[in-house]
Amino acid sequence: MILLLQAAPLVAIALCALIGIEPLRAVLVALALALLAAAVSVGSADLPSLVVAEVARGAWLAIAPIAITLAGLLFHATVSARAGTARRSGSRTHDALFDACLLRGPFFETITGFSVGVVFALGDLRMLGVTGALAGALSLFSQVLIPWGGLGPGTAIGAALAGVDPARVGAVNAWLSAVWLVLLLAPLWRLAREAGLPASARDKAESAATILALGGLLVVASRFVGIEAAGLLALAPVLAWRLRKGMRDARACRAALPYMVLSGALIATRLVPPLERILVGAVSFRPWHDLPALAPLHHPASVVFAVTLPFLFGLPARRALASTALRRAVRPCLLFLGYGALARLLGGSGAAAAVAQAASTRAGVLLPLLVPLFGAAGGFFTGTNVGSNALLMPIQTELAARLDLPVVFVAAVQNFTGSAFCLVAPMRLGATAALAGEGATGGAIGRLIWPAAALALAVAAVAVLIAPRLPWR
Repeated sequence: MILLLQAAPLVAIALCALIGIEPLRAVLVALALALLAAAVSVGSADLPSLVVAEVARGAWLAIAPIAITLAGLLFHATVSARAGTARRSGSRTHDALFDACLLRGPFFETITGFSVGVVFALGDLRMLGVTGALAGALSLFSQVLIPWGGLGPGTAIGAALAGVDPARVGAVNAWLSAVWLVLLLAPLWRLAREAGLPASARDKAESAATILALGGLLVVASRFVGIEAAGLLALAPVLAWRLRKGMRDARACRAALPYMVLSGALIATRLVPPLERILVGAVSFRPWHDLPALAPLHHPASVVFAVTLPFLFGLPARRALASTALRRAVRPCLLFLGYGALARLLGGSGAAAAVAQAASTRAGVLLPLLVPLFGAAGGFFTGTNVGSNALLMPIQTELAARLDLPVVFVAAVQNFTGSAFCLVAPMRLGATAALAGEGATGGAIGRLIWPAAALALAVAAVAVLIAPRLPWR
């Protein structure tokens, strides 16, 4: 009975997703059940002090993604209002489809998050004559770098909950993603053929070379810079090379200017040591020694705000744009607060440890596979890697100890599989279908994109099975 109460918040999130309850309401239900789980775990006498302490810690963890949310939405509203995004007007080719799905879309998603990459990819696909469920499925390839999406708040909060360096989580994620990106070429080529834009032998060779270069750059960038800039640093040179002819157009350059300035600013604050020391040393807060510090001037949200404001002030409707961005931010920010509090209550009360112990006892030889399966379930039922990590990371860290694996590796597998299965989350499929139109449904898109998610699960499963043979220590 006690174990059922301790697992009830996780079950509630899953059930709410299956029956279509709005995520914020689902989190509120899970929070109410988490209070019961905490009460049976620590006792009613200690419950008030535990709730106050853990909710405060959860709110602290939520500050970073909230700030990025506000900045990212304001940036997106600003650049969208600056005469729109210039799109390449070349011929209807497989080359253009590949760029839209695996380069342009992920680039916009890396900067802004919130499925903005899907919006841009769908626009490009419509120009290529691809519509309906096929366009929806192809546009979801823009989400394959979710661990770095929106400058990585989900990865950062997951690393904080696991008590490890987010840069190290990003480095392991880069290897997993590099393998996944290569495998994704097969389902992309299949969908492209169905869309009437099949890849020739030359297209396949160029696509494979591009993806290998992107994966390699992602691994190298994640090794030397933080999670916020690694995705940009990997994508920018590959995208610039692929689109070098189109960027000779003045209108395209003007539309790309905010993105180029933001990319340069983010990379400079991460790769120029003197500048980084100044920004980090100027102001820093760390109310809890076991939680990450916050250096406001070095935070990516501050960089995004600093880059956005000059462009925003040049627009006549700046107040309306800022107000709209703020309204759009309310719900995701409340979700971040809710997920942060939920994660801390489950972890701090011992409920997560109890669930992990019960799962490991019953799993037997299949115990290692629970790590990617839990991650996949988190992404599927929450539709966001912030939610997935908040729900499952406390359990995954307990499993790491039972598997005798480095916590950073298990945290990375959780982050990777949770992010990958966001592609097939019911709420994300529904939203993509609404954007795609032309009779597209979430079910039809899901059937087309599921192989991509399955490949990610296979990569994670193999990684977990071979992990004990790797030289971790």
